[in-house]
Amino acid sequence: MENQIINNQHQIKLFKLIKDKLQSNLVFVNVIADLLSISQDAAYRRIRGIKPIDFEEAILLCNRFKISLDSIAIKNDDAFIRCQYNPLDLSDLNNYTQYIEDVATSIESVRNAQDGELIFTAVDIPIFNYSAYTELAIFKLFSWSNSIYDYKGSFDKFLTELDIKKLSNCYEKLVKNYQLCQSTEVWADFTIDRLVQLVYHHFEMGDFDNINSALLLCEQLLELINTIYHWTDNGQKGESAVQYKFYVTDVDISNTFVLFRKNGMLDCDLKLFSINHFDIYDQRFCQQTENWLQTAIQRSTLITGTSEKHRFKFFNRQRQKIGELVDKIIEKSK
Repeated sequence: MENQIINNQHQIKLFKLIKDKLQSNLVFVNVIADLLSISQDAAYRRIRGIKPIDFEEAILLCNRFKISLDSIAIKNDDAFIRCQYNPLDLSDLNNYTQYIEDVATSIESVRNAQDGELIFTAVDIPIFNYSAYTELAIFKLFSWSNSIYDYKGSFDKFLTELDIKKLSNCYEKLVKNYQLCQSTEVWADFTIDRLVQLVYHHFEMGDFDNINSALLLCEQLLELINTIYHWTDNGQKGESAVQYKFYVTDVDISNTFVLFRKNGMLDCDLKLFSINHFDIYDQRFCQQTENWLQTAIQRSTLITGTSEKHRFKFFNRQRQKIGELVDKIIEKSK
């Protein structure tokens, strides 16, 4: 029996990857038994490597949990890394809501891990933050649809075409998990600039039917900044007062990297375009990313709890940018 287990190390690795992806409130063996339509005893035997899974079972497991079979079967090669990319097709909104659900589930697995932590650099405002404001989150989706899918309608029309309640529920789950997850964040003075510029660009292009729609986005952006200021002032975020570390860097961080640390493993998201991202599971890449992030943190200023003067100046600059945006919108509309 021991030899069988040793010979099935790839299978054991597959089940470990699956277990890491599961929500903590799910019973692992029950999930496998239900998926493969087998008994719990048979599921245990497969999980422990005693009973080899067949090819069709392997395909079923990999498809269900979005794991590359190559990543299990092929030996490590320095020239290749394991990653995943799910293109978003907005002709079916379910595609986007599933994307949000997947991100929320990834964060949930981190917050449920004993060593769980979210570490990231923010070239622009992360989805975890702006999703707390439904119109702001949908505006990002609108802008993406406008640039990628050549959407011709206004932002206000775009809002009427969506299932707002369904989207709000997805955003709420994402925000809840983020606020319950310990995080270390590295922002720059330019992090909010892209969103500020995006709002003004679409205002100039006549993509708002009403000036109040543009001003609502500014109001929500200001509320977002004030919320983060409150978190950094207390060193805690959300109603559950979860540990929160906020750094400001003067270095060009270039890319948005999000590192998920959980159960001794690392996953990494590399942001693409304005919404989507690569999911990278290769531990060599993730470890290098963590090293880079730690270097970025060392070269940044921690403004959580301490550095009151630096903290005030940083957030005051962000508020000034939003105030200037409001003034430009009002002046342009006269």
